[in-house]
Amino acid sequence: MNLPSKTFCVLPWMHVATNAAGTMRVCCNSTPGKNGLEHPSGGKYKLHKHDIREAWNSRTMTTIRQQFLDGERPEMCERCFREEDAGVKSARQSWNEGWFRSDNDYTNITPEPKAQYVDLRLGNLCNLKCRMCNPYASNQWVSEWNMIEDPLPEEELQRLDTDTMTWPNKPKTWENLIAVADTIEEVYLTGGEPTLALAQYKLFDYLIERGLNENIILKYNTNLTNIPQRMIEYWDKFKTVKLNCSIDAYGDLNRYIRYPTNWKLVDKNLKRFLDMKSVRVQIHTTVQINNILHLNTWFDWVKQFDKFVYLNILNHPEYLNIRVLPPELKQMATERLENYSVEKLDSTIDYMWAEDWSNRWQEYVRYTHTLDKSRKENILNVVPEFKDYI
Repeated sequence: MNLPSKTFCVLPWMHVATNAAGTMRVCCNSTPGKNGLEHPSGGKYKLHKHDIREAWNSRTMTTIRQQFLDGERPEMCERCFREEDAGVKSARQSWNEGWFRSDNDYTNITPEPKAQYVDLRLGNLCNLKCRMCNPYASNQWVSEWNMIEDPLPEEELQRLDTDTMTWPNKPKTWENLIAVADTIEEVYLTGGEPTLALAQYKLFDYLIERGLNENIILKYNTNLTNIPQRMIEYWDKFKTVKLNCSIDAYGDLNRYIRYPTNWKLVDKNLKRFLDMKSVRVQIHTTVQINNILHLNTWFDWVKQFDKFVYLNILNHPEYLNIRVLPPELKQMATERLENYSVEKLDSTIDYMWAEDWSNRWQEYVRYTHTLDKSRKENILNVVPEFKDYI
C-alpha cells in the first residue's frame, strides 16, 4: 500500500461509528471520552438527533483527517500506536489492509459521505456483566458499578438503565442510515449484546426492500449465549455473516470473566455455527490479567476446531491490562505460552513486557475483591497462581 503517511488510517474517509449511547465517534479503538465528534453548539453529534452528513465533515473529522495526512499521531489514537510500538499489529494496520483503495482520493479532508463500514453499538442491553465492562456497555452493570469505580450519580445510573439506550428506536437513527445505505459494504453490530437488539431488523428490512442486502456483509461481536432463530433467518439474505465469538477462556474461567456465562451453552452454540456454511466464525479473545496465565489451556481446547483465535489486548480499564502483572507472573505466562504458535501471541507477550505497570496491581486487587464479594466468587478458584499475590 502506498499510504499518504506513516500514521495514516483509512477509517475517517469511509467509516461511521457510534458508542452504545448513540454518540458518533471516530472509531471503536480510539480513546473513550476523547473520540466523540464535537458539535459546534456544544456536546457531541448523536446519530439519533443530528444529520449524519453534517457530522461526516465535523471539525473533529476534518482535524483527524489532516493529522493523518500530516503523519501525526492523534491523541485519541493512543491505543493503536502503543500496540504498534510494542510490535503488535494494530487495528489501524488491519483496517488499512482491509479498506485502503489505491484509486481513492484521500487528500480531501471534507469528502462526500461514503459510509462503507458502519459500526453500530446498539445500546447497552446485555445478559452478561463481564469483568472488563461498564454500565455504558451493559445494563447488567448498573447495580454494581458504584462499588468499584468513581460513583456515577443515581440519576445517571437510572438513565442508563432506562431511556438513554433506546436511541436505536428513534426515527432519526434510521433516516441517517438510509441516507448512506447505498454506500454500505459492511455493518458491524455489537452492544451490549447485539443479538438482543430488536431495532436492527428495521435496517435489515430497508436494505432487503431495496435489494442492497446481497452486497452487504454483517459482522457481529457476540457472547454466544443468545442467538434467536429470527436473526438467523435474516442472515441468509445477506452476502456474508461474520460472527466474532467473544470467548476469553475455557469453562469456569470464561464464566468468571464473562459473568455469568453458561459454558455448556457457549460450547453448543459455537459448534452449531461452525457447521453453518453461510456463517464465517472467528473466536475473539480479550487478553487480560485474568486469562493470560491460562491461555495455554484455552488454545488446547480450541485446537479441536482448527480455528484461528484473534487476540485483542485489553486496554480499559487499565488495571486489567497485562502490563500490570508482577514480573514473576509475567514470566510464568511467558513460559507457559512459549511453545504455542498463535497469531499475535509473540507480539502480545512483547507488549506485556514492554512496560512495567505493576504499581497498579493493588487497584486490580481491590477491584477483584469487591466484585468477588458481590458475586460470591473467588479468583483463586480459577486462577490459583495468584495466591501469593492477592
